Amino acid sequence: MSSRVCVIDLPGLSKGLLQYVPAESALGKWMANKPVSPLNPSWPAVTCSVQATLTTGTPPAEHGVIANGIPTFRSPADQAMVDSSNFADYRRQISFWEQSNQFVQTPRFWQDASGKSRFKTALLFFQHCMPGFHGTPKPSADIVLTPKPDHGPDGKLTSLCWSNPPELVPMVFKELGPFPLMNYWGPMAGIAASAWIAKAAAIIWRHYLPQLQLVYVPHLDYDLQRFGPESERAKKAVADVANALEPLLTAVRADGGKIVVLSEYSISSVNQSIAPNRLLKAAGLLKTRATPDGNLIDYDNSDAFALVDHQVAHLYLKSPASRAAITQVFASDPAIKITDKSHGLNHHRAGDLQLQATAGTWFDYRWWNAPEEAPAFAGTVDIHRKPGYDPLELFLEPGTRTITKDANLIKGSHGSVPGSSGVLIGTPANHQTEMVAVADLILSLLQS
Repeated sequence: MSSRVCVIDLPGLSKGLLQYVPAESALGKWMANKPVSPLNPSWPAVTCSVQATLTTGTPPAEHGVIANGIPTFRSPADQAMVDSSNFADYRRQISFWEQSNQFVQTPRFWQDASGKSRFKTALLFFQHCMPGFHGTPKPSADIVLTPKPDHGPDGKLTSLCWSNPPELVPMVFKELGPFPLMNYWGPMAGIAASAWIAKAAAIIWRHYLPQLQLVYVPHLDYDLQRFGPESERAKKAVADVANALEPLLTAVRADGGKIVVLSEYSISSVNQSIAPNRLLKAAGLLKTRATPDGNLIDYDNSDAFALVDHQVAHLYLKSPASRAAITQVFASDPAIKITDKSHGLNHHRAGDLQLQATAGTWFDYRWWNAPEEAPAFAGTVDIHRKPGYDPLELFLEPGTRTITKDANLIKGSHGSVPGSSGVLIGTPANHQTEMVAVADLILSLLQS
């Protein structure tokens, strides 16, 4: 007889942080005496890439999710797949946090080659989980719940989440209240969003009876970037998220379901930042253009620019002839490792050159130095117009309603491999495991 399995993804959790899971919590009781395996993420160890690896069982060179952002300017096909409901012009250049499953180029491990599910599957709060916005829909799972803020003409939010089936959102909102979007990301990110997700997952587990359920619970990720993985706040965050999981763990165990807890990566301490685009601009290789939103990157006329993502950057070159000059910009800095595309992530979306930060360093997406040169979106939480990941959105500038300009506030980051090993608990694995192998381990639990 086949089993029901619930996979709980706690990004940021490391073997060293497990000691702070309260023994009396539902998570602590479940974990007692269970072996913990180191889990190596795929490279780059960033959310969208690793989640695509986890859910397809294939590496980024095959599934095509090369970062949290996609260089849509390189491909008319990719431009056609963006969600054009917000900031369409920006999203057809560099687009971060796209939700369409059409960007994932291999089937999820629970699907056959046609995309049909072999097991009734719920995918909750994972990236790239919506069926698409143009052309033929490409469902990621039978049941989906994901944050999807939409804004009306007056700028007010008209929706908070998207679901399949459509009646799932109103059903969960009726029981739990609206999803606390402001606590999911930004200066107010906190345990309330993760606690809501765990409660919603418990409702879905009981009501829809999925055979396989995957749940993304992000709280550790954000507090560890703010305060560092060795801080007292990190220890508290572990306890908070363990307690928040109680409704979900209770529901799964009451039904005899199997549980897998994993972290798609861990967070490393950082004490400095490097801004690749500032270096390229200073060398005359990155050009900007004047727009109503300020001076933005001129993608057509720049010899090079960087899609920056935590501890990873993809460098896109206008011409192979500029490779030597661009390499020289970064070659003298020991905090930066340069990889040629053919020796790194070889996919048409990947950068012609790829940068990886060494220990203690993260990459800042900004290309300007003087505050008056900053684009209009720089001081806001704006995940779709920025052509790079911006952890500064976790902090407000003191005395203002804008996000901080102080890169020194960031104390944790991820993306580099090695250095981002997570954990895997609840599968037959008893040794170091690669992320591409987790799909087979989950399948073995489903079929046992």
